[in-house]
Amino acid sequence: MARSPSSSIPKNSFELKSYYALGVTQTSSRHLTVREAALADAARIADLATQLGYPSSTEQVLVRLRTLPQDGSHAVYVAQNEMDAVVGWVHVFELLPVAHDRVAEIAGLVVDAICRGSGVGKRLMEAAEHWARGKGLSAVVLRSNVIREPAHKFYEKLGYTRIKTQHAFRKIL
Repeated sequence: MARSPSSSIPKNSFELKSYYALGVTQTSSRHLTVREAALADAARIADLATQLGYPSSTEQVLVRLRTLPQDGSHAVYVAQNEMDAVVGWVHVFELLPVAHDRVAEIAGLVVDAICRGSGVGKRLMEAAEHWARGKGLSAVVLRSNVIREPAHKFYEKLGYTRIKTQHAFRKIL
């Protein structure tokens, strides 16, 4: 069930019942399981990406998950609540630039709007950091849109520091 990124939780009773039927409720981080994502998680990963403002279908996410390198240079983790509902995900990968040492980069982090502020994002970031340490990487870097001030505060609370402001460019091929 896709919702606009500006909505926090479903508005009408039918949509709300469907949402809770998925098992998505405010949760505590101590009732979470963080594990590697599976292809069966594609629908929830797509829904959560859509919540963040990146509309994605289940089919698109399946293709993306299947085409990630299988050489250990990427990891996708999901957080499940006590009802086994996926309430967040993180994608981390090893960046091998010529200009500096290898680092881990967060390609995406999203927590279901109804669960934000409950420790889900922190647990997912801990999983990504653990993965990076296991690969011998010295740092985790990430990019966050300038309009996402709550996310910036979240990252700073986890010990991340702003290192620069930049412009992002794209050329459609």
